[in-house]
Amino acid sequence: MMLINDYAIIEPRLQLPNVSCMAVTICEADLKGLPTFLRSCPKLKYLIVGLDVYEEMPSEEIDRITFSSIVPECLLSSLKFVDIKTDISRCAECAPEMKLVKYFIENAAILKKVTLHVNHSSVDDDIDIAKELLKIPRRSATCFQI
Repeated sequence: MMLINDYAIIEPRLQLPNVSCMAVTICEADLKGLPTFLRSCPKLKYLIVGLDVYEEMPSEEIDRITFSSIVPECLLSSLKFVDIKTDISRCAECAPEMKLVKYFIENAAILKKVTLHVNHSSVDDDIDIAKELLKIPRRSATCFQI
């Protein structure tokens, strides 16, 4: 993701018009740059996001994670499936991963399914995460969350 961020600064009109499926691995600190990159992929239908946690972010940094108000075209017209692979190691509502899930659910117009793979969890943690996911207002009426 860092290479993509660097390239986007040098060549801001990076376009990947024929990409329909993509897998990216990013660290938590680079989460806010993902929507900017997605603007380069207007026909993206399937996105797999792997989140690397080199160091757990302090909660004040997590609070500062915000995404651009400009929604990428793929979220409005083509993105149907998002698969997020992560280890949520703190309370569900304050995890940076949940901010990313919330961004997709709130902004993707034709999203059919969001899958959040949680590797750490206990049954209680799973219930907490499910409760948080159900609180998120969906832009797509057909969105199913796993």
